[in-house]
Amino acid sequence: MDFQYIAVDWQRQHILLSADSMAGLNRLILSEKGQLVIQQQAIWIYRIEEQVLVQVQQEINRTRVPFNQLVQPDH
Repeated sequence: MDFQYIAVDWQRQHILLSADSMAGLNRLILSEKGQLVIQQQAIWIYRIEEQVLVQVQQEINRTRVPFNQLVQPDH
């Protein structure tokens, strides 16, 4: 099973960053782009199956429904 690691905004409405590993996500967060994102808002980090993430992103693009209405993460 392949996973993606994602950072979503504090309201869990938008996927902001994604990577193939937690280390990759950490590198993105520490990058210039990531710093701009996290300076503006708090983020939540999740691990999600790659196939599920693709389906979620397609559904978000199709319906414009926020991430938090499509996915109920396990805490």
